[in-house]
Amino acid sequence: MNASTRIYDNTLAQLLKSRMDGERLRRLVEAKSVEDGLKMLADYGFSYSPDGSIDGFIVAETNKLIEFVTESESEKVAKSLLSEFVYNNVKLAYKSRFVEIGKEGYYEIDGLDVDAVKHGDYKDCDDIMTAALDYLDSVGEKKPQNIDRVLTEAMYKTALSCPSIVIKKYFRAQIDMTNILTAARMFRLKMNNEKEFISGGTIKIDELIEAASGNNFALVFSSTPYADMAERLEKSDFSALGAFEREADDYLFYMTDELAASMSSFKPFLNRYTSARIELKTIKAALVCIKTDSREAFYARRPDIYA
Repeated sequence: MNASTRIYDNTLAQLLKSRMDGERLRRLVEAKSVEDGLKMLADYGFSYSPDGSIDGFIVAETNKLIEFVTESESEKVAKSLLSEFVYNNVKLAYKSRFVEIGKEGYYEIDGLDVDAVKHGDYKDCDDIMTAALDYLDSVGEKKPQNIDRVLTEAMYKTALSCPSIVIKKYFRAQIDMTNILTAARMFRLKMNNEKEFISGGTIKIDELIEAASGNNFALVFSSTPYADMAERLEKSDFSALGAFEREADDYLFYMTDELAASMSSFKPFLNRYTSARIELKTIKAALVCIKTDSREAFYARRPDIYA
């Protein structure tokens, strides 16, 4: 991709960057019903979900993000950024061998025949995906959590296969924070299973095992960029897992939101991608709070970028 094309894509990404702010979120969460909230979102430029389905809205908006990435980026970059959505479809397809799963949870991704995956035909799958699926077949795996674990590992291998240093750094940070959260859950449950950790991050697996089994959880991560996050998690007696997840989203946003980033670099586009993901998570939380009449709980879940 030449510099002029990159600048154009970054400019477009910045224009589309965020349709929500703190005030719009406050108005949304105060809507009388989910239907009213969805109409409000349509006024803000989002998709309208006439059936009143929260998941339908999220899938429709995610499909728009998928289309934006596909049309704007090279094949290798798009494959990396869209790997989570592709593997979402693969997970659903594989699990549908054992349980009934509707089509509404699938994203619109070209190049993968989910019905073929469901029936054990991996003709459209690359080597990484095929190896993971063949492994699941070989062990006769039927437990959803184990299927998710194996395919998530493969998803991150795919994400890290992109040659971009910025993207590799981004996904390694994502893996690190996912692994810290896993170590915290293990600590709470008094268990330790190294298979639960994802490879490819910057934190060594043996360090994660130490954190999950020892009494110095935060100390293990003291020399990492996540030291403060881990310390806050430990001080909460590992009760603030949701807060850690929000901090992880904030971390990914701010690491790509450098004011001095050149418009010919990849960071502005990656920041748009990140903010869109956070935006949809935040909107979904708001809509669920409306549906469950727990509006007061929303503000504790709101990312710092909307403060």
